Amino acid sequence: MNFKTSPRWQQWRYLLAAALCIATMLVLLPLRERLDVANIDMLFLLVVFVVAVRFGRGPAVLAAFLSVALFDFFFVPPYLSFAVADAEYLITFAVMLAIGLITSHLVARLAERTAAAQASERNMRQLYELARELGTALNIEQVDEIVGRFHAHLDLTATLLIAGPGHAQAPLRPCGPRHLAPLELNFALSAYQRNAIVETDSLSGTGIAILFLPLSAASAANRVRGVLAAAPRTDDPQKLRGHRPLLEAAASLVAITLERLHYAEVAQRSEVQIAAERLRSSILASLSHDLRTPLTSLIGLADTLAQGRSPADATTAGTADIIRDQAQAMHHMLSNMLEMARLQAGNVALRLEWQPFEEVVGSGTRLLAHLLAGRPLSIQLPGDLPLVRFDAVLIERVVCNLLENAAKYSPAGSSIGLVARVQDGMLEISVDNDGPGFPPDRIDEVFDAFVRGHDETPIAGTGLGLAICKAIVHAHGGTIEAANRPGGACVRFTLPLGTPPAMADEVTE
Repeated sequence: MNFKTSPRWQQWRYLLAAALCIATMLVLLPLRERLDVANIDMLFLLVVFVVAVRFGRGPAVLAAFLSVALFDFFFVPPYLSFAVADAEYLITFAVMLAIGLITSHLVARLAERTAAAQASERNMRQLYELARELGTALNIEQVDEIVGRFHAHLDLTATLLIAGPGHAQAPLRPCGPRHLAPLELNFALSAYQRNAIVETDSLSGTGIAILFLPLSAASAANRVRGVLAAAPRTDDPQKLRGHRPLLEAAASLVAITLERLHYAEVAQRSEVQIAAERLRSSILASLSHDLRTPLTSLIGLADTLAQGRSPADATTAGTADIIRDQAQAMHHMLSNMLEMARLQAGNVALRLEWQPFEEVVGSGTRLLAHLLAGRPLSIQLPGDLPLVRFDAVLIERVVCNLLENAAKYSPAGSSIGLVARVQDGMLEISVDNDGPGFPPDRIDEVFDAFVRGHDETPIAGTGLGLAICKAIVHAHGGTIEAANRPGGACVRFTLPLGTPPAMADEVTE
């Protein structure tokens, strides 16, 4: 604690000012007959000036009045009396008092401005050091340590509370070893929720004065990253209020640092995710290329074995059919993996052409005729559907994947529907079934690679079908979403509509 700001020093200033005036009187008293009254007057004014410089305005005013009284009592005839022999001395007293008061005021004002400038410079230096140290912080723990040292220099304690996402019951968590009492935590939550400074005193129930500062950077759209609680080491609310501007500036620097750490963490996670996706795509592409050739040979050998069978080789023929079906299923999975790797690597060039969507639906249903056999298939395509510009092979893949998923995840013999319509300048296509639907808690994840709607299922698959659909639709500038409906599930995707060349010519004419 600075001694010059303590209450005891405030009292000693006046005593020292009075003592200095009395000491001046004692020094000048033996020289009373040798010195001119004007010179003695000037020496007392010098004392007032010194008191104003060293002790401030209040002690200087006391010194001015006391100097006039001592000058009158000891140095103006008649001595040892406040009476004056010459009335002109009254003017001297008045001028002496006025000069003393004005001088003390000006000097004290200058001293206050000098002290304020020094305090401002000291604060700027402290903030610079804080900003420099925060700039090197790599995690929240280091930020908490730096903030603690900064407040310790101010004879304050600091508690850094960080906002944790997804914690509705406890949105703030302390970083350091110091924890807040329940009542103090309520004040911190108030500052966090209102994004406003909250100040308490010793009468508010907390026992000590505490300043709760929300950590919100000016460029963060009022997003609060946490709360900084500052309290004096002793119950001295005046100290906390005196440091408030400095603490507010420090809180802004801490908020900016927390924003920087947040975005650095997001960028790092993105880089790791991108690197992992690239590595996974490379591995998938390599495995797919290496395995497709032997699988193709295996399928051919199974077909040859099945075609050349004799009636006595029924068991061998059945085994050959099973080998062929399983090899074809594995070949289909590897094709999906290779296609996903190509899409994620961005190596697919869209062959966009204006064409009717009905042709894609027709070719897709023909390819899946064996899978859709025995199922009522409802296809609703308005006769006035416009031409759409898309890659026929890729969009056919989307339609096939959605119809295949609808068939795989619904009871045998249940119906499947496909509906197309024009909505808000987009071609909207919906595929639904009468199955169990998507798990509600995972409906946002079904389009991620290697994610399946139901983990525990005997249905074979890799979880790439919907991920491939998403990549293809997004490459065309469309959207895709999954939803549950009464009695089943629905997947809906859109393709942007435009003006076909022929229609553009008609509009021009």
